[in-house]
Amino acid sequence: MRKTLIAAAVITAAAVSYYAVNKSSTTAVTLAELDYVPADTVMFSGQFIPLDLVTYLKSMGASTAQFDTDDMQQMLAALSSSSSNAMQFGVALFQNYLNIIANPDSFEKDSGIAAKTRSLSYLVGAAPVMRMEVTDAATFKQFFEKAATESCIAVQTKSLAGHSYQAYPLDDILEGLTLLVSVDRGWGTVALHSDKLSEQHRAQVLAQQKPAKNLGNSNKLAEITKKYSLRQDGLGFISTEQLALAFTTTNGNQLAEDVQLTFTDGLPAALEVWHTPACRNDVAMLTKNWPGLVMDAEIKQQAASGMTISSKMLFPTASKIALDSLQNLQGFIPGSLNGSLHSSMFYLALGTDISQLTPAISSIWAGMTDLTLSCEPLVAIQAQMKQQNPMMMLAMAGMAANGLQGLSVTINGFSMDMATGQPKTADALLSLSADNPQSLLANAKAMLPPLAGISLPAVGEDISVAEMFPPVAMLGLDVRLRASANHLLLYVGDKAKAQADVIGKETLTKNGIMSFGMDYKQFFTAMADAIQLSGQPMPEEFEAMMDTNMQLGLSFAVDQHGVVINTNMKVAE
Repeated sequence: MRKTLIAAAVITAAAVSYYAVNKSSTTAVTLAELDYVPADTVMFSGQFIPLDLVTYLKSMGASTAQFDTDDMQQMLAALSSSSSNAMQFGVALFQNYLNIIANPDSFEKDSGIAAKTRSLSYLVGAAPVMRMEVTDAATFKQFFEKAATESCIAVQTKSLAGHSYQAYPLDDILEGLTLLVSVDRGWGTVALHSDKLSEQHRAQVLAQQKPAKNLGNSNKLAEITKKYSLRQDGLGFISTEQLALAFTTTNGNQLAEDVQLTFTDGLPAALEVWHTPACRNDVAMLTKNWPGLVMDAEIKQQAASGMTISSKMLFPTASKIALDSLQNLQGFIPGSLNGSLHSSMFYLALGTDISQLTPAISSIWAGMTDLTLSCEPLVAIQAQMKQQNPMMMLAMAGMAANGLQGLSVTINGFSMDMATGQPKTADALLSLSADNPQSLLANAKAMLPPLAGISLPAVGEDISVAEMFPPVAMLGLDVRLRASANHLLLYVGDKAKAQADVIGKETLTKNGIMSFGMDYKQFFTAMADAIQLSGQPMPEEFEAMMDTNMQLGLSFAVDQHGVVINTNMKVAE
């Protein structure tokens, strides 16, 4: 459980950072290197103002200990013992990278990458490309050469139209697969490529040739910015339209052409079936309704206090049925907990209008099963869905908690008694929001007999829970229950009491599906008591998380365009 918690915290921070630090600020998109990004790329992520990587890594408490777990070491050992030189090369790159980021102050000197860098990630057909600004071309290349030496990979220096680059053969993984490394115009390029692809393709991957239609001369970024109200200085997207063209056509885009080269003996039957006119039309219709994913963010960097990142990830839809149903399904999230950087060490809020659960899902389900389709694989999927209607199960859930709009948990702090293993102090709040809390409690009493003796306090008053439910008295904490017009508030501690005052006055609104927040340093420092009680030594990776000076807030909601994930993150040295 402990390792799972640490892994979840690291992954959450990394995931947020990936899409957040790859876009930022409020200036126009004017980066010249966009001329080398093909307009038909399936995915793109771009950071257009320099990000202070040193500050970010310091705030994260970056160290090899965060990844130096038993499971990780066993996995790396298994990969390293592989007879595949290519696999050993990948392991060496990963381990060397961890060693570099563990020393943020020397990151630029050790990697050759600018301490404050812009970056781009995209696909040229099937070839993934990563580009970033570098200050020392020799050091940047040496990072890859060192890993090649450790894994017995023979680096090849090649030339393309007068441009020198390094090629690392990875035939052990896939015949013809090669890692390309290049530096030009102050930018480093790292890409996976195949010998089956043309020289012109390789030139575009190495940013030596501009595609005729590229993100620099097309309106794609401007269009999604205007349509979805995105900040223009940094953007990301995944295009289902381009992905669909790749698997329903032979030459609809560069990825489609690359896929054809992969299957020299013709497409397998499982892919060939998607190349019918019926499938092209049906899939095109679906991608129009669900165009993919768009992202933006804003990064504010302060020398004294670190940086603050605000991000948006949007899954837009043109389906009115889906959009209306999802919006109706939203419930209530307390305003102070809706993805904000909260003073608590941890909070989680869930918002769902239970009364709308059955009609909302029923509407979405009917929209999918009644859709007119003629593509054979899609028709088969639709037939299976018609046989697995979930309405009965949803109806039971709606009956059990009808009127429930949301619930939240906030933990401000706690400490453990080392002698007894029981909580010594606690400051926390549990809120439950409903159209009619009295009716909800009545339903709960019918299902849970132990609750039969509980009566709610009058609106605006609170009572001691121990008086109604004696087992709580054994904790030695003054747990209180308060009721308002639309909220039940169970709290202990002064901070929680103040928070209950605020939430209790809020009116119910459909403003979200889920929100989550954590102060990494506070949370993992408090959790250290539980580890000490277990008698086990403090893991190094846990200590690293205790040094992570970061606050995170996430919220999931449905806006006028689709499902949106808003993120706020503050990191400080």
